[in-house]
Amino acid sequence: MRTGNTCGGLAQLRDEIQDLPTIPESLARILQLLEDPNSGARDLAEVIRVDAPLSAKILRLANSPLYKKSRSISTVQDCVAVLGYRTVRQVALCVSVVSSLAQECERRGVVLVYRDVWRHSVAAGAVAKYLAVRAAYHDPDTLFTGGLLHDLGKFVLTLQHPQRYGEVLVERRRRGVALVTLEAERFGYDHAQAGGVLAAAWRFPDELVRVIRDHHDATCLQRDVRLVALADYLAHLLEPVETDLGFDPTLTDLHEIHEAAGFEVDELEPAWPDLRLAIATLAPLRNLD
Repeated sequence: MRTGNTCGGLAQLRDEIQDLPTIPESLARILQLLEDPNSGARDLAEVIRVDAPLSAKILRLANSPLYKKSRSISTVQDCVAVLGYRTVRQVALCVSVVSSLAQECERRGVVLVYRDVWRHSVAAGAVAKYLAVRAAYHDPDTLFTGGLLHDLGKFVLTLQHPQRYGEVLVERRRRGVALVTLEAERFGYDHAQAGGVLAAAWRFPDELVRVIRDHHDATCLQRDVRLVALADYLAHLLEPVETDLGFDPTLTDLHEIHEAAGFEVDELEPAWPDLRLAIATLAPLRNLD
């Protein structure tokens, strides 16, 4: 649970948000498509086609062994046909966001091991969609996106406070406290709230802003938020990364985080092989290059 008054810190972050990269043009156009009920697959394919790195990632996913096809996929239009419009749209949105921030991390030489953050996020996205389908949640694709972008704020913190954020990660290990608690002490807000600020500044859909902002807020009982919070927890257990990203399972109430999302612990334990398979299906997305 969050502690302390974060209003002042968040207000300052909103004022400083212009120091972060501006929204990528391809992402801005994808968000416009989300708001346009008359847009379709052809419009999306055109946005992706003119962004060569994004096109390459979508093509890599479509040509992976995970998707049955009679021939090699060489065009973005064919990718949409193979993967589906909604899947391509959500993947394109997330890859545009993270690639832009990762490039800025690379340029500044900051401490965050962003590749491991993204690998964990891909796992969380896969788990979130699996849980959403199993829970008969009405919009699994939004939860997939929420899982992929839930740690967006870690990019924000490391870009805003590169030296101090590295110190926070070291201190968290030494003190054995929750990462969000220590972030709030040091900066006046935690990485989830920071991600929510950037998501709002970049005009993400409201439900996506909420999931990013509140996934560490135990007082938020929205079903989508609780499902992504559980996906975050399970992804750390199912697909651990080498880097310390601030995860400590001893600080999480196992039963509470399951029950808040509408599951029993015993109910999901037999599903771990299926969850690992869901994560494996997104393997082509793990590499940001």
